[in-house]
Amino acid sequence: MNKHKLSFKILVGLLLVSMLLAGCAGSGSTDTGNVPTGVVSSVTVTDTIDTSGPLSADKLAGLTWGTSGVVEKVNVKVGEKVKQNDVLASLRLDSVPSLVVAGQADLATAQRNLQDLINSDTSLADAQLAVVNARKALETAQNNWDGLAYPRASDTLIKSTQAQIWDAQDKLALATKAYRQVQNRPDGDSLKAAALLAMTNAQMALNNLVELYNWYTGKPTQADYDLTKAQLDVARAAFDDAKRTRDNVKGGTDPLVIAAAQGKVDAAQATVNTMYIIAPFDGEVLSVQAGVGNSVASGDSAVEMVDRQTLKVETLVDESNISRVAVNNPAQITFDSLPGVTLPGKVSGINRIGATVNGLVKYTVVVSVAPTDKPVLFGAVANVTITTGAPHAMLAVPVGAVLTGTNSEYVVLVAADGSTQNVTVVSGDIIGTVVTVTPTVADSLKAGDQVELSTTTTGSSSNRTGGGGGGFGGGGFGPGG
Repeated sequence: MNKHKLSFKILVGLLLVSMLLAGCAGSGSTDTGNVPTGVVSSVTVTDTIDTSGPLSADKLAGLTWGTSGVVEKVNVKVGEKVKQNDVLASLRLDSVPSLVVAGQADLATAQRNLQDLINSDTSLADAQLAVVNARKALETAQNNWDGLAYPRASDTLIKSTQAQIWDAQDKLALATKAYRQVQNRPDGDSLKAAALLAMTNAQMALNNLVELYNWYTGKPTQADYDLTKAQLDVARAAFDDAKRTRDNVKGGTDPLVIAAAQGKVDAAQATVNTMYIIAPFDGEVLSVQAGVGNSVASGDSAVEMVDRQTLKVETLVDESNISRVAVNNPAQITFDSLPGVTLPGKVSGINRIGATVNGLVKYTVVVSVAPTDKPVLFGAVANVTITTGAPHAMLAVPVGAVLTGTNSEYVVLVAADGSTQNVTVVSGDIIGTVVTVTPTVADSLKAGDQVELSTTTTGSSSNRTGGGGGGFGGGGFGPGG
């Protein structure tokens, strides 16, 4: 839990504790003398990250008309399942522009001409295709060989990278200096952890730039020349073989003519298809704007459809949390627009390039959502809880038991004989009326122990004897205060 959120959470907790104390100390607390106490408990917690984003799908399409005309047929309705290439709606042939009408005739002619060419000599077409592919492979191999003679990067790019290295070295020096100032703090200290992370990130950024600079300024090895030359020789031989095979085929139609005929078929088909709405993938119809007899223009909406197998939420995670997220982390998705509906999901992708949003660096995390027949709204906000760790036991104390010293938080442990001892802790999440804590010294706190509760309430404070500080608002001092 972020430290800047703790004060608010503990203040709310103190109000709850004050109300409980007013009713004779509430559940799980006792009153030893004048100072109320509570019990250290064990709770099971799971590490999660809460975020949100719009519900979408990899296959979500709004299909529009490619030409103008009058709707003749609508073959689907909302909720219907369709297959790829199904015709969902069509226009009347007598209502579309003359270019589309002519396309119908052109398509029939082009298909017949293509079939005649293919049937005339398939073997020659195959031979010519082999030549074309071999020529492309040879061109690629030649380009690779020629490329060995050119530098990997321009002087401008190399100088820019060098400047970035100098800047990264300065940042590393500053981060290292900052870490050395707090390195003697105890492990688990938030300032020390943050400084160590900043120094590590600065070192990694410098390493990456140095590696890139070395590649830019490096030269191909003899092994690189030998391998590239061998690949060029193989490509030349394959090209010569393909030409000989083609030349040995007698008669037949030039495959280039066949390719041109196929192009005419494709062009005519594209023109004809403008009068149809065709499903681009298997999916479900979400809405139908097309209506029989309606006049439409090019670009007008006709049908919206989705493949529910590809539901997803693209959400943003802060740089402070992104290292905890991994592909296949489970997630739970809820919607303000659908109360009571919870869908399972998992992390399917993480964009490692961050973006600055309102002054904070955030990373896009894609969460795949399990298919559902619920009436989810695409574009609606989805609340996502990503589980980043397995359930584990932690100690917890009443919220009012966590006090703040000069440099740390602590609780006041009450021994069986009534004596007290300050135990330094790091607070975590608030769960009901308790807050999770981690003692900085192992085994210094355990379930069943008694701890003092702060008697400080909002707007007033009271002093107590023994055990250290006066809690929030009380102006007391904890360990080292």
